[in-house]
Amino acid sequence: MNHARVKALKGDGKTVSRKAIKSGRASNNLSPHDSPIASLLTSPRTSKPPSRVTSDVSDGSGSEPDAESDDEMLQSLYSDASGASAGQDGDKPTVDIQAIIEQLRDRKHNNEKTREQLLDIYVKALRLRFSHESLDWLSEGGTQLADIFLRDANRGPTARERLLSLKAYQLTVMTAQDIDVFDAGQRRLKQIILDEDDDDCKEHAIYALALTALYAGGGEESAADLMEYLVEIVQSDGQAAEAYDSSHVVLAAMRAWSWLAAHVDDYSSLADSAMDAFVDQLDSASIDVQAVAGECIALIYEASRAHESETGQPFQLPYDPRRLAGRVDHLAKQSTRSVARSNRRTLRETLRGVVTSLERSVGPGYSTAEDPDGRPYGYRQYINLGSSAAPIETWSLLARWNMLKLVFKSGVVLHALNNPTAMECIDDASFTANDGAWKRNR
Repeated sequence: MNHARVKALKGDGKTVSRKAIKSGRASNNLSPHDSPIASLLTSPRTSKPPSRVTSDVSDGSGSEPDAESDDEMLQSLYSDASGASAGQDGDKPTVDIQAIIEQLRDRKHNNEKTREQLLDIYVKALRLRFSHESLDWLSEGGTQLADIFLRDANRGPTARERLLSLKAYQLTVMTAQDIDVFDAGQRRLKQIILDEDDDDCKEHAIYALALTALYAGGGEESAADLMEYLVEIVQSDGQAAEAYDSSHVVLAAMRAWSWLAAHVDDYSSLADSAMDAFVDQLDSASIDVQAVAGECIALIYEASRAHESETGQPFQLPYDPRRLAGRVDHLAKQSTRSVARSNRRTLRETLRGVVTSLERSVGPGYSTAEDPDGRPYGYRQYINLGSSAAPIETWSLLARWNMLKLVFKSGVVLHALNNPTAMECIDDASFTANDGAWKRNR
């Protein structure tokens, strides 16, 4: 692979089903809804006026507080253990991590709305207020937080609490250093994938499982096993995850697979069965599934070319890439007719990018159109980090960047510039000063 990650590898309540009851999520030990919010969520009156926070993408699981309320809640996390306001008396802003842990554990006095609010604050704070100081308090309580989020993702009484717990877990794993919860984490997450009734929770449990394999104590063998597990979900159209014919779950499995494949050094022994699964998904009724399946196919051929360059032997794949290119080209012309006009261009460009990759052995978004000097425009997808930009020249880099965007949302640039884990994920990107040329070439 172009980007081996061996170093990383080492290191709203719903009616609950019988499965949920069996797994413990149907607990009725809820405190009254009028339980007061923990004091750590309330900004002291002496606090400085909070700075405006860029609006984050909604978690899609209920109404969001207004922007001013978000600012106040986020600011409230940044106080020292004695209750001093953030930045008061020249002190650096800190987080009372033990207070957060105690509040998350105190299910007796905090009802589901209180827990949801605390989780929502934590998610927004870690996405939008990350700094080098964040690594200090995460190193103190990161593993404890990860354990709590895993537990609540399995036992939370509402889908919103479970979903927020999964997102909080993802952010913790991708931000804290030296977390090792792999053994318990992969067991719990696989159980959630089977037991969960909510598709959004299933989807994010799959992402969490993939992140766990790389950054929460897994290893190369564990990552390879997980790639096989994800292929089973794709091959069965979601049935292996108790979600038959769910495009959301199949999409999540393919995206998680591509994330792992973009980190693993050699998966030649797994490529054949994976290719079969992704080629079958080209017949999906969902154009989104078709597009992501095409991206996975292009990623496998890219890995095969890299493997051949290193060992002299390509992957043994029973498919002609040019014939597959013709099939995907047909999809690009036919399938997008049924897609909303606003999404047609993106989907068509994705599928056309797969076609060009299979025909010319190039990366994603490569334009064969010629500039005034008769040269191809080349790569037209970029990672833009404010004052610098890098072309996305490999499917491996695209898979990693897409996962970072999924986890960090509107905080992705902040993390790509400051978070060691996020920085490592794209350390093979070639950044240059952003003079606007990347925009002109798009």
